[in-house]
Amino acid sequence: MFLRPATADDLPSLTAMLLEACNWDGTPWYDEAKARADDHAWRYLDGWPQSTDFGVVAELDGSPAGATWARLLTADRPGYGYVADDVPELTLGVAPGFRRRGVARAVLDEIIKQARTASYSRLSLSVDPDNPARKLYESLGFRKTGVVGTSDTMVLDL
Repeated sequence: MFLRPATADDLPSLTAMLLEACNWDGTPWYDEAKARADDHAWRYLDGWPQSTDFGVVAELDGSPAGATWARLLTADRPGYGYVADDVPELTLGVAPGFRRRGVARAVLDEIIKQARTASYSRLSLSVDPDNPARKLYESLGFRKTGVVGTSDTMVLDL
């Protein structure tokens, strides 16, 4: 597995990973057009990369296998897992053919390192309580701090 920083050229791959995150249960209810039209969802990628954005792309066999990225969102335009203006919120997606191969843990480990290097004190995310990724987040130290809609907000203290 090859891990590298996410760049502006990765917008198509990150878009695909956003859709994987939204359609985590295998139901293809969200497509790119719907994501772009939904300001609440598209704010995770709109204008990628902004000066404070950071992320990791995993490649296996020369193909994008998964990615995670972090973005600072604000109280006036919060994300689903918004905690505070100074807490980056993560988005994570893994392509179906690459699941259960350590991709999610690898990109999360790397983005946590990036956040620490950038001197952030916390990371946040939003996850459906039934999403199996929740167990991975918990194993890395994320803890539930709230509920927005039907999803849990989780925070990792760095």
